[in-house]
Amino acid sequence: MLRTIILIVLGVAMWVPSFFEQEYLIPKIVTLLLTIINALLITQCFYRGRETNLPSPFVGSTYWLAMSAIPALHTCWQAQLVIMGMLLAILTLLRTDFHHEATEEAFLSTLICCFFAPLQVTILTGTLLIWGYLIFKGLMTWRVWFASLIAIAVRVILMTVLHYLGWLEWLWLENIPHLTAWQWAIFGGVFLLTALLLLLPLRKPSTASGTIYLTLTVLLIATGVLWHGQLLPL
Repeated sequence: MLRTIILIVLGVAMWVPSFFEQEYLIPKIVTLLLTIINALLITQCFYRGRETNLPSPFVGSTYWLAMSAIPALHTCWQAQLVIMGMLLAILTLLRTDFHHEATEEAFLSTLICCFFAPLQVTILTGTLLIWGYLIFKGLMTWRVWFASLIAIAVRVILMTVLHYLGWLEWLWLENIPHLTAWQWAIFGGVFLLTALLLLLPLRKPSTASGTIYLTLTVLLIATGVLWHGQLLPL
């Protein structure tokens, strides 16, 4: 519990300098809320996926700190939105079993992917990953595949109607602000590092794993502090 509190406090401390800047305040608030929600969702994913016996605050607090440490990610709400969609889709797919066809899970997870992805490439990638998971688990059938295709069709039809009527323009993909390739690269690197920080201590608990976890965490915080020093010079 003490470690969790320390990680949460450190994460909050990394956000404070960002909010002293008045620029991009709304994106920062949205990113902050999405980061908190994703920390809770990833905790459930690890629990439902049997990586932990109970919902572990270690998982959520580690994700929170890692995503809070780098100031460049404090306005990347699009990336956090992608992660939210991914985590919700995973939670949906974890409900599948061999006692019934996964038609509902395939439809819902694909629909989540379609509506939470801010880019067409992420929609395509997410859908292919869902199909790959279902094939790997031996759950893919013609009915399951058609259910997934229906979810894609629902998204296409809905967005076509919205475009035709001129409604909800903020929801159109072309009107959503895009992140730069550099921002996506930073986010991807931090996310992969977060996965390492989470999986290594849980799957191979040892002194070495603890040392690696502590070292990488300190490096993340140090990088964030140096970054803040450049953005907010004394």
